[in-house]
Amino acid sequence: MGLTREQRFALFFAWLPAAIGVLVICLESSDYFSAANTRHLLQHLWVWFGSRSHPDIDLDNHILRKTGHFLGYGTLSLLFYRSRRRSGRILSLQRPRLADAAFSFVWTLAIASADEYHQSFLPSRTGVPQDVLLDITGGAVFLLVLQLWLLLRRRRVAFSEA
Repeated sequence: MGLTREQRFALFFAWLPAAIGVLVICLESSDYFSAANTRHLLQHLWVWFGSRSHPDIDLDNHILRKTGHFLGYGTLSLLFYRSRRRSGRILSLQRPRLADAAFSFVWTLAIASADEYHQSFLPSRTGVPQDVLLDITGGAVFLLVLQLWLLLRRRRVAFSEA
């Protein structure tokens, strides 16, 4: 039995945010977001805020980039989770939340690994395993916080109904 037109439409829109998240990661993996370019952007921001120079611009650039890894892949893992949960509802599938979290984590790992591998071929970028570790740490932390929030919300609802 095939999917109805409405189900296909709903699945497309369920997975669209995750696809956009992957596209953003791909764009950030390009030369335009190399360390030299983000450093240049930070220098412009410092000038805009009225400072002629900033002695720790390289450290700030490093922190900005690593924070971006953590937050970006954390967000991507949540987008995968959301898409997987919605597609399960659309298809009337009963899956444990942890199975959806595991799926999201594995796909976050796959995208992070592919991203770093891709960057290893670009002269302006470096592909390093430490960034994959940082990426999946962001994904794991975001998914863990989500699971804790869902658990607390479920307990709060059960408590208020009792």
